[in-house]
Amino acid sequence: MRVKRLTVLKCAVLTAALLTFLSLAAARCPDPKLQEAVIGGNTIAGGVVLHRRSLRHAKVRLYFSSGEIAWAGKTDKNGRFATSELKAGDYRIEIRGWGTTTIHLNPELDKRFMQKPAWGLLFVDNTCVADIQVMN
Repeated sequence: MRVKRLTVLKCAVLTAALLTFLSLAAARCPDPKLQEAVIGGNTIAGGVVLHRRSLRHAKVRLYFSSGEIAWAGKTDKNGRFATSELKAGDYRIEIRGWGTTTIHLNPELDKRFMQKPAWGLLFVDNTCVADIQVMN
């Protein structure tokens, strides 16, 4: 139960950081490097925003590189979602109302830090994906 509470707390911190990024984001992603993301850890979590508003209750599907579904869920009332534990590798994420992109999950990135970071993503206006690391 404590682990779940810690995960919820991390998601809240990530959301606050991601919304700060949102206030600086343009309507379209000016940098093509922000059209996909590379993160550490073993989960994919984040928030979806369209036109500066959270995308509520949107279907989210995550696919293995083979095309099989790795995880399926929905965003909550605040536009957030979080997957279960995943293996390292490349995933295609599809968010209804937002679009699709590629997420590279690389737990080796965690080794660069003294503490294990919590990773989060912000999906903005159909094209931008920003990643943020939050230290425990």
